[in-house]
Amino acid sequence: MHLDELKCHATDLVRLLPRQMLARLAKSTEVDRYAKELQGERLFNLLLYGLIRCKRLSQRKLEKVFESRAFCTLFDYSLGERVSHSSISERLSKVNVEFFRKAYEVFYDKLHSLYTPREIERKLLVRVDSTLVAETCNKLKKGFTVGKRPVGKDACRQRRQVKYTMGYEGFAAKLAEVLDEPAYLSEDIALPEAIDRMIKKDPEHRNFYVFDRGLSSLRAYDSMTQPFPVGQRERPAGHPLHDAHNGHACHDIQA
Repeated sequence: MHLDELKCHATDLVRLLPRQMLARLAKSTEVDRYAKELQGERLFNLLLYGLIRCKRLSQRKLEKVFESRAFCTLFDYSLGERVSHSSISERLSKVNVEFFRKAYEVFYDKLHSLYTPREIERKLLVRVDSTLVAETCNKLKKGFTVGKRPVGKDACRQRRQVKYTMGYEGFAAKLAEVLDEPAYLSEDIALPEAIDRMIKKDPEHRNFYVFDRGLSSLRAYDSMTQPFPVGQRERPAGHPLHDAHNGHACHDIQA
């Protein structure tokens, strides 16, 4: 049976989390420095279990999850402990995100090692895409604006935006970035940089990268160094994509 065909409840997978590894990462990243409550490992478990149990996650729902018998039993925490949603909010605003990044990379490598070479070959097609998310200015300290900026009384209603760029290869996210500089409004800048970063993590250069029609600049196509990047935008005749390492040409896949 292929690994993809195995059926397992999400909470059963949570029990397989290597707690000793999380403890070592918490120490090396100093995620618990100055933290009076919600140490890194517990915060990680709370966010993960909350994502599993709640359709629309919020800090108030995380407060309820933290106090639930199921959460305490699953992770061997004492019943009766309390944490307010404001404490969760403050902890998230100051936590060292490097702890979560390294934890994800460890889990990703462990999952990847469970697949056979044959199964991995079916997952070499990486989908790369971006989306803009708007929020009120009092919730985003950094971000960019699109269109005409409001003035006068409406200035306080100005909405900032950030761009999320993701690369997904079939069983996990290969890349996840939050972009807040105005230059990244253009996919001609955001996508090539994201793909180049994924290339540097893939010494064998075996992946194919698929992106949508947001990429329009020929210069952006040419700047990418990955052999055979694949796009869905029609390109001018006589201007095929090229293998940057071997000089071979390839052509776009149409939607």
